[in-house]
Amino acid sequence: MNILKIKTEKRTLGNFGEAAAAKFLRRAGYKILERNYVSDEGEIDIICCDKKVMAFVEVKTRTVGKESPLEARPASAVTKEKQRKLARCAAFYGAYYGRGYQLRLDVIEVLVEDSGGRRRISEIKHLVGAFDRSDAFSRGY
Repeated sequence: MNILKIKTEKRTLGNFGEAAAAKFLRRAGYKILERNYVSDEGEIDIICCDKKVMAFVEVKTRTVGKESPLEARPASAVTKEKQRKLARCAAFYGAYYGRGYQLRLDVIEVLVEDSGGRRRISEIKHLVGAFDRSDAFSRGY
């Protein structure tokens, strides 16, 4: 069973945020290469590129008013362990498809207002180069 297709409220909100993030990236001039890419190394929400950069994007979506007191911003949910997994997965993908590109790890925060079941994007923030795992990119998968 593919966990990405299970229709929980959290997954539905995540899918909504990922679709909004992909639209945001396209409007900013990126070409979307993959969505929900899965390998043995992990999962990446969006892989996109422009002329020189291949970006591996983790999308974090939160509902306004339901923020966790433990997370100052949605991006703070990207723990060191999650960063390592993303970097390994990105290095694996980049070794096969990223030649000639600068590889970068980004986070997109999507804040959503939910009024009566109708979702509306409140804010999208693209954190370019949100964390650096250049050592993972140089391992030569």
